[in-house]
Amino acid sequence: MSRFDRFSRAGLALLAAGCLTMAGCSATKQAASDAGDAAKTAASGVGDAAKTAATAAGQAALAPALKPVLDMLSKGQADLNSGNVGAAITAMGGFQSLWEKAGPVIKPLAGDKWGAIESAAQTAISTFGAGAKPDAATAGSAITGLMGPLKALAGK
Repeated sequence: MSRFDRFSRAGLALLAAGCLTMAGCSATKQAASDAGDAAKTAASGVGDAAKTAATAAGQAALAPALKPVLDMLSKGQADLNSGNVGAAITAMGGFQSLWEKAGPVIKPLAGDKWGAIESAAQTAISTFGAGAKPDAATAGSAITGLMGPLKALAGK
């Protein structure tokens, strides 16, 4: 065999090996990519399940803290709706102490809504605080201003 034939055969063998290697790498790369996509999908599903479970747990913890606050606000609103501002002021008289207990439970569960909720709660505290004599419009605004975001947080 001539040198040229040996060189040609060696080159052809090298070319064939390179093609096979490239084809194998391409298939391996595709398999790895497919496995990565499957892992991402599975992780996303686990993440979604964990998020759903955390939301449910948060709502379960939130309900006992929100109920007495919403009950007090509803009582005050009912008194205002019946035209009895004095009864609404009396009903809301204990709001500050109730909020001091409920607020710290609600805060971590409220997320980015906390600023608006806390601001509305402070308005209610100043509106119905000791010695305050709000008119019906001011009292109603303070009650609904807090009731709305709390009901939204509770999913009602």
